[in-house]
Amino acid sequence: MTRLLLVLFATLGVALAQSAGTKSGVSVRFLAERMPEDLGQVALAAKDAKTAPFDVPVNHLSDPQTPPQRVFSVWSVAKNVSLATVTLPEQGDSFIVLLVPSAESGFKTVVIAAKNKDFAPGDIYFYNHADKTVLGYVGTAKFVLDPAQGKTLRPAGASTEGPYYQIGLGVREKDGDRPLSTARWPIQKDIRMYVFFFINPRTQRLDFRAVDEFVEPEK
Repeated sequence: MTRLLLVLFATLGVALAQSAGTKSGVSVRFLAERMPEDLGQVALAAKDAKTAPFDVPVNHLSDPQTPPQRVFSVWSVAKNVSLATVTLPEQGDSFIVLLVPSAESGFKTVVIAAKNKDFAPGDIYFYNHADKTVLGYVGTAKFVLDPAQGKTLRPAGASTEGPYYQIGLGVREKDGDRPLSTARWPIQKDIRMYVFFFINPRTQRLDFRAVDEFVEPEK
């Protein structure tokens, strides 16, 4: 009887230890530049712990997920293979992870602190996944990005004609800068934006895509 109790307590201790190790205490949301149509759902995995499967969207951020640890894999459920490894900073409890297709396989990751005064509502995060330098302006704020670089931009110099910024995006070619797009982007005080530059697999030309994130106003 005593031996049976010892076995039970030992088993319970291991189970509790594993349970405690599967809660990182952080929240992570995901956004992909693009995802293969046949990839399906993913899970977050570390050692023997995995989250429930979920979808990684390309047009909005995913629902918040709690990874098993601060270092974890983004695991393909259908293919049973790791797609990316994410290492979260030691400080902070809320993060956004951008998944950018890797030239080899899987994804590269960009980790952004969700509670970040340097990435406030109204700001724009640009990431250049193209093989050429990109540049542009939002109002009077300007940026230049080499390949595989990301940067947060705070728009400035709104139009006097209405609540919007005049924007221009371009690519740096050997014979000069070539425009990609000019437009008017409305001023949105509760919205952060993510803009990906990439080589469009269909046209094989440099393209860009913007995704909005609503930020709940502080109470």
